[in-house]
Amino acid sequence: MNLAPLPRGRDADPTWRLVHDRYTHLITPLRARGFVVDIKNAAKKSRRITAKLPDGSRLTITTETGLPLLAENVLNWIVQHEPKGERASVLVYDSTPSGTAARASTIVSPLLVATDRYLAGTGIVEPQGDGHPTAVLSNERQGEVFDGAALIGRYPDHAEATAFYEAYLDSLRRAGWHRLWSHPSPDWPRSLWNRHTKILHAWVDLAELHPPAHPATGDAP
Repeated sequence: MNLAPLPRGRDADPTWRLVHDRYTHLITPLRARGFVVDIKNAAKKSRRITAKLPDGSRLTITTETGLPLLAENVLNWIVQHEPKGERASVLVYDSTPSGTAARASTIVSPLLVATDRYLAGTGIVEPQGDGHPTAVLSNERQGEVFDGAALIGRYPDHAEATAFYEAYLDSLRRAGWHRLWSHPSPDWPRSLWNRHTKILHAWVDLAELHPPAHPATGDAP
């Protein structure tokens, strides 16, 4: 994967590096799109991620109260475009409780899809030639942590992936799994299941977020 370079000199700042590493799941796909990604106010509660765009403008990614130091404490996302030379910013994505993407909450995939569509629509970047390949994935909890993602299927868009996800859930039910929880997002669903002492997580995500995912073996786990 070809990534845009890190901002010059930033890598020597230990606080910046700490925040960068904790948000690499979002920063890496932005760098893969050719954007130089920085973290502003890394040591403060107002910290935010910025991405420099080809036309000299930038994206700002944060939350209602600034990015928390721990990425797992993020509750939602706000993405804004700051056109070069203009004071007003454009709201690109909002998964806060009052936002149009509220049901997606913390999921990164719809944030990236919405951002790509906005940038292509404004002509800042070219549309992605291969669209947004999407994967159905699962993993099981081993002790207190979940193991690596297993690839159940890969599809050209999230609509096809979501349809297959439902078929996969049917196979889990037939294999004796019971659903414990479902995420409210209809387009990027995810759920937790249990069977005996095992816990399984199944979900739909952009395939690019899981390059190491390996095909699952056998039928339903």
